[in-house]
Amino acid sequence: MAKTKHENEKGMSMQPTLFDNGMAEGALDIDLGHRQCLSRAMSACGKDRYQIAAEMSRLMATTISKEMLDKYAASDPHNGMRAVMLTAFCFVTGTLDPFHYLLEPVGAEVVTAGDMKFLKLSRLEEQKRKLESEIQICRSQCGIK
Repeated sequence: MAKTKHENEKGMSMQPTLFDNGMAEGALDIDLGHRQCLSRAMSACGKDRYQIAAEMSRLMATTISKEMLDKYAASDPHNGMRAVMLTAFCFVTGTLDPFHYLLEPVGAEVVTAGDMKFLKLSRLEEQKRKLESEIQICRSQCGIK
């Protein structure tokens, strides 16, 4: 049986180990949940798996079968969906839930087209605040009010 280090163990030198990154062991063991998310997306989209496979095949100019989709949603970790295929899958099923699920553990989020204008506005407002702050510093250095 393997011995695992506890989070407060630092070794002989009291230095953090190479792999200390603040994330708990197993925090990214999300494969089974991702597969369940794929299965739910296929069930909820209103298309059967043959239709999903056919539309993905057309979009990607390759062959994807219903059986392949079944393998990607099954619990066997040896069959995983590539990122480019996941993109087509989400487009065809009309959901971004698989991406939401994959990004949540790393503290990231999917931004939809509807949110992009708000994100752009927020970034521009932040740039404006930084520029105004720099202008104030330069004015004070030059003795201008």
